[in-house]
Amino acid sequence: MVRLDAALAFSALGLGGVLAHPTIKHLDTIKHIDRRVCNLEERNPLVHKPLTSRATIPKATTWDPPASMVTGLDQQTMKENPDGLKDLNWITDQLMVNKGNINYCIRWANERKSTEAARAATVKALQRSWQKWFDVLVGYDGFPLTEVKINVNGYGVKDKSLLEGSTAGLNIYTDVDSDGVPNCDTRCYRGAHLDGDLSGCPGGEQNRYDIYLQLDKKLEGQFGGFGYNWGEELGPDYFLDNLETENIHILLHEIGHGFGLLDFYDWVPEGQTSFVMMAGSATEITEFDAWMLRDWWRKLKAVRGW
Repeated sequence: MVRLDAALAFSALGLGGVLAHPTIKHLDTIKHIDRRVCNLEERNPLVHKPLTSRATIPKATTWDPPASMVTGLDQQTMKENPDGLKDLNWITDQLMVNKGNINYCIRWANERKSTEAARAATVKALQRSWQKWFDVLVGYDGFPLTEVKINVNGYGVKDKSLLEGSTAGLNIYTDVDSDGVPNCDTRCYRGAHLDGDLSGCPGGEQNRYDIYLQLDKKLEGQFGGFGYNWGEELGPDYFLDNLETENIHILLHEIGHGFGLLDFYDWVPEGQTSFVMMAGSATEITEFDAWMLRDWWRKLKAVRGW
């Protein structure tokens, strides 16, 4: 499901109503830019047999996908909207501009208590999840970065009392957006200031955030979420209960959208049956996911001149 805000203009929809790399014409809000919700297969993991094992994703330095994946990769390329290359805020753009350093703000849209231990575990879970996607690109086709570092520097909450323990080093925001959801300071959001001018951000560049994670009570009890290059929205129960899980697969899926990868709700690439971007078919990043990301990198690289 995709919801479009009236304040944003997008390029053409892909087949089946899924935005295929939308182009953002006016970025004056950080919220609901191409909301994607995982379908029944993602909400009900029993629909598909879980992916219990797979070969390690081989490293690659040039475009040379396995022959069994070539047709499927060509098919997904045909589904893309080439105007998506004009969007300057894909996760890859964020990584390049920030030299591998990504700052998160957490939007605590629920009434649970946030413990100091859970906040520390959240940073580790985000680092672990991003690392899995990042490693796909290391050493590939001129990708210059070798390390990604995820930091959480802010929390948006309705009530500061929900944050237990020390909050040293965190910016605490108590504003809400038009939907009543706790917000982070948009003056510090890089995606709203792609010219690099963060002079309006209290505290300046050090308080910049690039992306957010919204833990929304409206998604309680649902195996699904939303994702795009603004960040991810997940149910607090799903995320917090899986902080120590090696592959938080819905988070991995939504981060994939942030990189620019598509959903596969109404079609399946030829020869493929299990990959994390096809919701509910895999619980970890697969080699096909890896080659889709490498494909998108080489296209961004050519346009950006990296």
